[in-house]
Amino acid sequence: MAPAPLPADEGVPPELLALVTHHCRHINAYLARAQHLKTLHGDSMRQWQRLVLYALTDALAHNHLLVGTLAAYLQRQDLDADLLRRYLQSPDPDRYITREAVQHLDGLTGAVPEEAAEPVWTGIGRRIARDGG
Repeated sequence: MAPAPLPADEGVPPELLALVTHHCRHINAYLARAQHLKTLHGDSMRQWQRLVLYALTDALAHNHLLVGTLAAYLQRQDLDADLLRRYLQSPDPDRYITREAVQHLDGLTGAVPEEAAEPVWTGIGRRIARDGG
């Protein structure tokens, strides 16, 4: 069960700030790795293409999960659906609000998962909320 929505004029919840910090740290590390690969593997297209795409898709996965988790949070806060689509610059918020994003949000907000075993992203969300990013 999800926690009750916060009033719109409240400050940003610390767990959301921690969420952004956590994922941006990982995104930046993967992007830096992708840039640095020219130094390590600039003489081998085969190695470079494999490793640069791994790094970039890992950054993309973190970004997608971050956006989806924030969008799921705003959806739970009863943000107007048209406004959410405008913020996401997408007619389809569900392309971001995945099962993993909802599980991540559940962990961040302390919601009790419906599954018997806690999903991985719920646990990671709890850790981010506990540790502050």
